[in-house]
Amino acid sequence: MSKGPQGDASHTRLLKDLLKRIYSVSPVKDSLFEIAADYFSQAPENEKRLAFAKSQIDDVDESIDMTSDAEKLKKLNARKDTLEINYKAIERELEEKRLARLEKVIKITTDLMSTLQGKSLEDFNSNVARALGTLQLLSPTQGRDVAKQNQKTKHLYKAILSVRLVHHLLHEEKIKDEYLCAKFQENIDYMAEADEQSEETSPYRTDVEIPLIIACLCQDIGQVHPDADLILRGEDGDLDEFRMLEKEERNNLLKINYTQSLKFVTQGLGMQKYAGNSKEERAAFNDNEKRKLLFIRNLLKGAINPGDGIGNLLKVPQVYCSVVLSTKDNYSYESLPRVNAVMERGAELGAYNKAVSDALIEMLGIFPQGFGIAYIPKDSDGFDLDRYEYAVVNSLFPKQSDVPICRVATRGLQFNAFALNHVIGKTNNLFYPATRKKLEKVSKAKLIEILRELKSDFNEGEDSDLIPRCWHPQDFFSFTRTQNLWNKVNSIKN
Repeated sequence: MSKGPQGDASHTRLLKDLLKRIYSVSPVKDSLFEIAADYFSQAPENEKRLAFAKSQIDDVDESIDMTSDAEKLKKLNARKDTLEINYKAIERELEEKRLARLEKVIKITTDLMSTLQGKSLEDFNSNVARALGTLQLLSPTQGRDVAKQNQKTKHLYKAILSVRLVHHLLHEEKIKDEYLCAKFQENIDYMAEADEQSEETSPYRTDVEIPLIIACLCQDIGQVHPDADLILRGEDGDLDEFRMLEKEERNNLLKINYTQSLKFVTQGLGMQKYAGNSKEERAAFNDNEKRKLLFIRNLLKGAINPGDGIGNLLKVPQVYCSVVLSTKDNYSYESLPRVNAVMERGAELGAYNKAVSDALIEMLGIFPQGFGIAYIPKDSDGFDLDRYEYAVVNSLFPKQSDVPICRVATRGLQFNAFALNHVIGKTNNLFYPATRKKLEKVSKAKLIEILRELKSDFNEGEDSDLIPRCWHPQDFFSFTRTQNLWNKVNSIKN
């Protein structure tokens, strides 16, 4: 294994921080999902407080209407003033909490976009590949923690996928949605006006990317509602939340999640507040906020049964994540490239739009970013060698979906932090049975020796994987100097 200090490169630290801020368990309880759980638990009581305060005012109003005595009216009006002050104080308290939640979520979205944006489309693609690959490489592929970690990771992963997918579809003019197309064109005009225009404040960033990320992060946030938690974990909290649910349980969970996710987005987060004194600006600001919130709600509603609508922009990445970051018992790292077949089958059954699904696979290829490829290298004359090496998928938009662009991880059976990119064809990729057959002529002794070089914890009794379909690069990625798999280097075809 690679030498050098273990630790995190800067981009790895940023993504780990975002993961904690979205989904974590801590005494502070300040992650997005913890904040949502707190909101759901307090919502009934807060609604009662407001309703009771309003009923008190209504009661006084009724008494005022029925009283002609001046002295009594004076006391009743004074009482009403006090009650209205109390009512407004409760409203202000709840509004301040709402705005604080919204500010925290928007900060997560802007920090995420800062890690993805680049000076060019090439940089953008590289940053998205790095983010997706890093999240995959940070996720365990074996053991008891796979489901829990994938559950924490999938929200951020899905958001990154959606951001890049929507941009790709708009760039290729494959989206007809009026709101999205208008914002995309508005952004083109905005960025062309002057060299100093900031991407951070562009209409596409503020009105499309940020709402899109919020929708992705909140699509399953209703699962932390007490009623959903009861289904998932039971009254005593001792049930396995990742177990296969009965049909009725699953349907009830889906209904609760859908209803409460919409409620959290609409009431728990809502719209940003205008700061200024201009009536015209306030009206324009509030109108734009309403359209952004409607966009988020339409995404969440449409994802249930997307048809050909914008719900596909959530549904398609959601399905992809359900395979690549599965929380099911049958999770198999070696089978992750089968995600393409799952996506195709879902599109054929009408679960989502085929063109959007195809665009996602066109963008990613069938091998997920960060996936460990085992391949047969060639010699200088182009002939296959009698060994295999390791590589990691690190680039978007392969020319062929089953021919991944990878960063070489080993050379001459030695781990290398500073290597080239390889375009690895099917005939040299050990994921495919026909390729693995090429190494069957190699002696068992040599195959064992190869594994001994590549696998620090190799046990000679493990002869079932002497010719592996892939490899698990998580340990390789734990070293600081091997985490820069996305810097610009030359590419060669293998």
